[in-house]
Amino acid sequence: MSDAQTITTADIPRDGDGRLFSPKIVLGMILAGVFAFSAFVVLSTYAPDLQSGDNGQAHALSKSAVGYGGMVRLLRGLDEPVVVSRRDLSRDQPALIIFTPGPNVSRDAYIKAAQLSSRTLVVLPKWRGGLDPKHPGWVSDLKPIAPRDQTDLLKAIGTPKATTAIAKGAGPRRLVGAPGSLAEGMSVDTGPIRDLQSVSGPGLVPVLTDAQGRIVLARRMPTETYILADPDLINTMGLKDIRTARAGVGILRTLRDDGAVGRAYRQDVGRTIAFDVTLNGFARSRSVLKLAFEAPFVGATLCLVAAALLMGLHAAARFRAVRRGERALALGKDALIDNSAGLIRMAKREPALAPRYAELQRAAATKALGGARAGGSRLEGQALTDFLDRQGERFGAADSASNLDEETRTVRSLGDLMKVAAKWHQWRLEMTRERR
Repeated sequence: MSDAQTITTADIPRDGDGRLFSPKIVLGMILAGVFAFSAFVVLSTYAPDLQSGDNGQAHALSKSAVGYGGMVRLLRGLDEPVVVSRRDLSRDQPALIIFTPGPNVSRDAYIKAAQLSSRTLVVLPKWRGGLDPKHPGWVSDLKPIAPRDQTDLLKAIGTPKATTAIAKGAGPRRLVGAPGSLAEGMSVDTGPIRDLQSVSGPGLVPVLTDAQGRIVLARRMPTETYILADPDLINTMGLKDIRTARAGVGILRTLRDDGAVGRAYRQDVGRTIAFDVTLNGFARSRSVLKLAFEAPFVGATLCLVAAALLMGLHAAARFRAVRRGERALALGKDALIDNSAGLIRMAKREPALAPRYAELQRAAATKALGGARAGGSRLEGQALTDFLDRQGERFGAADSASNLDEETRTVRSLGDLMKVAAKWHQWRLEMTRERR
């Protein structure tokens, strides 16, 4: 006897016995997938709004030397109402809106953003440089923008014949208010400003000028649009000197409060100072997905999510356990019998089975009657039939073998086969006394 262990049928693994994943793992995978997809949709929808904007350019979201993030922080520190706007301000109407467009802004984009009744301040760009590779959000190698490169911007803001000029050199500046302007009588001293930029042209009225009479702050008549030629008065580069910071805050307060009057030039717009960044590419776009996540449609979105969850729970608990898979080709005698029966059924040869079935029933009856002792096993043909008929009469059988043979020869359909098979089965039971 070998040492090999006997392998029972129960030890043999069958298809479908093992589970690839447990229900808890599957549920966890589904929940993780739903959460990841939902987070992807929401973050993709609000991705533009989530940008910090600290890209080194000249706008209120930038903390670089040429940006205005420092002025926003300074105003908030002084308890001044200030906002950085990524959208249309026509509903809010702040007291002063500050635009900081780049040299390549289009006329259409400016008109669309500036169609407001509030007082506006357009700050012209002055510096051009590259990003500092060592400090993200910083700039380096700053150089003044040539006056000829400001032409398109001046046309975009409605002063096509205006020009800018650069006064080379650096040093403290004194700016005085022009007679008849809202800054009349105003005088501010700044820290060192390098290459002071000024603006001039038809339709521009001076508001602040330097010692040489160059216009640093102008008003475009007859509108409430003001143009600040040198951004170093309010950008982060200028705020490094307390005098320039004080001068920049004073200029913004003067424009907002209508000069020395000390109140907003319009009582219905409040005292808020707004820095617009839509012209710098940070406009808050509108989309169908955003509507789905914002009031009043967010309620419908939550209802749809709840309905989907309920449908998932209903589907998970509605059906019974999954039916285990079966072999494509079954094994054993049962499979062989089923396959043979299937072939006979496909060939439509069931009626031809009647004579063979009759022989099996006659043989079973003959064996049960002791045909070997009574001589039945030596009988054939009509003699065997007569023997079975005599035995049937003795036992009181309802049918005789001769009659059943005659019916067997007339079988032509599956229905006839079933009737004759039932009669042969009943006859055998009576002959073998299995049923009385």
